[in-house]
Amino acid sequence: MTSGRFAPIAAATTAVVTGAFLMLGPAGCDEGAPVDCSDTCPPVEGTYPLAFPGDAGLPPECVNLNVVAPANGDPLVIQHTDGGVITGTLTGVALTGQLYASGALLLSGSPLPSSDGGVSSFLSLTATFTGGPADGGGVGSLSGTFTGNYSRIQGTSALRCNVARPFTATRQ
Repeated sequence: MTSGRFAPIAAATTAVVTGAFLMLGPAGCDEGAPVDCSDTCPPVEGTYPLAFPGDAGLPPECVNLNVVAPANGDPLVIQHTDGGVITGTLTGVALTGQLYASGALLLSGSPLPSSDGGVSSFLSLTATFTGGPADGGGVGSLSGTFTGNYSRIQGTSALRCNVARPFTATRQ
């Protein structure tokens, strides 16, 4: 059994396994990707009343679904948990996400489904934080985009609407 007939199989297996490790390696080292802040996270914790400048309201398809999207003054509450992980709430919806050393953040979440088969929602906020820590008297602000995806199943079809609105917010 030392004729070498298994050498091509061993070589192919080695190439596949090595290739898989090489593909995994560079994924976390993309120079264009934001860096998880770990111990150097910006101090984003706090309550931010949202402002939607120049808001034109909801599109007609959202009005037909009886969508209640966040309004001016609705508070976004953000907590920093561990490393770059953040959590928050907006209009009673629990959000989870990521904070980066640059101040960029992403939060998203869905409310629990309603028992009456109502509107399903997915909320997402992308923003950039600027400012200092709240406990040091620093003013912190967010600037970004709120996105809401809403749908309701009716029979064999689904009614859908999407909302994307720029927002600003200053920490209270």
